Amino acid sequence: MTDVVRTRPAPPRREPVAGGASVGGALFALATRDLGDRRALRWPLLLDLAFGVVNLLVYLFISRVVAPTRGHPALASGSYFDFVAMGIVFMLVIQAGASHVTKRVAREQRSGTLEMLVAQPLPRSTLAVGLAVHPLLFAMARALVYLSLLTAFFHLDVGRADWWGVAVVLTLSCAAVMGVGIMLAALGVAVGRGEIIASLVTVGLAFMSGTYFPVSALPGPLPDLTAVLPTRIALDGLRAAVAGESWAGSAGALLLSAALLLPLSCWAFGQALRIGARRGILTRE
Repeated sequence: MTDVVRTRPAPPRREPVAGGASVGGALFALATRDLGDRRALRWPLLLDLAFGVVNLLVYLFISRVVAPTRGHPALASGSYFDFVAMGIVFMLVIQAGASHVTKRVAREQRSGTLEMLVAQPLPRSTLAVGLAVHPLLFAMARALVYLSLLTAFFHLDVGRADWWGVAVVLTLSCAAVMGVGIMLAALGVAVGRGEIIASLVTVGLAFMSGTYFPVSALPGPLPDLTAVLPTRIALDGLRAAVAGESWAGSAGALLLSAALLLPLSCWAFGQALRIGARRGILTRE
């Protein structure tokens, strides 16, 4: 009589993510790919900073000519430059979310690397966030540099600023705008012309969010309709934090916006990748 040796079945092995890397490692790898060639980044960074300083100087001289209209709470301090300077700082975040993310995905399509990334055992949501996080982190760093320049050389009134509030609102703004950028990138993958659409959306969001003038100057019902835009909520909260006013309401609304937009945009990006794979357009000339 022979003994029957029973062995416990081996536990199922998890499929590795992106060649054995964790999701966090995959996100880090996608976010830091552009940092490899520092020489290719140096001149664009310097030129971008120079352009930003020139842009601020233009509005500084405009503010010395244009007298602010009384009655606008946003211009209660009487300084149009303080108002528009915060709009220019936040425009960096809008451009990164709406335009730069879409351009990066389009560049991945043209180089053929998007199709290679899709072939990896990587969750579509991880791929979407990984492609979007670098432009937005870079935009946040640029915004902080611009705030430093404004404070040091342009005499921005930050005497009552709540810097903790500035950091919280800016971080939540990037999360909410990331959802917009991923959605536009998904549209670009599925139907093409994403960069043109993203540029139009960037201009529209800047116009409707009160970047260069108070939203109360918009005609008809637009001031009320734009109150739901995450970019307007973010800009109002950022200005409130710099002025030392309450920003908690804006932060809560931004958190809700990010919680809604990010999952929805990641799902849309996954659907766009499936459409692109089915049509054979994940690589475009």
